[in-house]
Amino acid sequence: MTSNVTSIARIRTAARARAERAKSNNRTTTVLLLVAMVLVVIGLGETMSASSTVGINQAADRFYFFKRQLLGVGLGLVALVVASRVPYTFYRRIALPLFGATVAGLIAVLVMGLEEGGARRWLVLGPVNFQPSELAKFAVIVLLAALLERKARNLQTWGHLLAPVTFVAGTVAVLIMKQPDLGTTVLIGLVVMAVLWVSPAPGHRVILLGVAGAIAAVALALVADYRMDRITGFLDPWSNASAEGYQLIQGYYALGDGGIFGVGLGASRARWFYLPNAHTDFIFAIIGEETGLIGAMTVIGLFIALAVAGWAVASRAPDLFGKMLATGITAWISFQALINIGGVLGVLPITGIALPFVSFGSTALVTSMAALGVLVNVSQQGGKG
Repeated sequence: MTSNVTSIARIRTAARARAERAKSNNRTTTVLLLVAMVLVVIGLGETMSASSTVGINQAADRFYFFKRQLLGVGLGLVALVVASRVPYTFYRRIALPLFGATVAGLIAVLVMGLEEGGARRWLVLGPVNFQPSELAKFAVIVLLAALLERKARNLQTWGHLLAPVTFVAGTVAVLIMKQPDLGTTVLIGLVVMAVLWVSPAPGHRVILLGVAGAIAAVALALVADYRMDRITGFLDPWSNASAEGYQLIQGYYALGDGGIFGVGLGASRARWFYLPNAHTDFIFAIIGEETGLIGAMTVIGLFIALAVAGWAVASRAPDLFGKMLATGITAWISFQALINIGGVLGVLPITGIALPFVSFGSTALVTSMAALGVLVNVSQQGGKG
């Protein structure tokens, strides 16, 4: 009789624990979705404002870029819903084909991609422009997580640790640097380090790999004159305010004009061809100008909330693959936001990387929202068992 009562008590305790885990994951999922949707709405509003003058100049339509972004939001919502319903373990099975398709896309860009500003980053597929490097971020996370999980017991040796990292990250890094795109290469490197950090690999070896990667990034930055010009513009923009330092200085002016409360929605002055790329990688400056310090800090707070929720999902993932997958996606979005905002504020070099969910760009928006859907699925699966 006593043993039966004890068994019933244990079953009830386990059931309550599962219910609490499910509630916790539902709350985390709500935070992820709510934060992302608020950022998307902010992005739509600021794209409408920041791109209006460029739209008139390029397409005689002030809403040209806004309509394209709105289409991207629609496609992104579909991708998010579908990805959230596909079990995340599915990506383990398609990791290698997905990576192969990504590599093929990166090679195709080098052969027949659209060249703009001395770089080839876009494939033109009829009316659609596609950027394979955006898909590469997800493909690297998936395949690296799958390989590290398979080699989990052997990661104490350098050979088993370096093989997947070199194959996955090295292949993509070489192809992206051929475009060339150092910013995306650095971002992928940071994401790889995050995935390695939560893997069974020894921490000191992950740190050594991180140091080696940082040295390589610095070396790549120093060997190209235009990258050195960017570094010069970052360290002392006022020394050449009409060239290397121009974009950063105009970003400062926009942020300074915003003050505490901003100049008002749609009232930006910097968008009138003062600030280059106002609707893409420097949209945060327009946010600061129109909504002030309060609006800018709200956006930063939203990304912090998304990062915290993402790390919570990773910590409660039901298996190692899910943990590394969730960590990689969270690191991707978090580090990309950090690099973008840091560049606008002048605390990091300008890289041309977009602000996730906010900057204009359908490829980046759809892939980010699809990745968020995968993160949501990991969160939901984490409430089981």
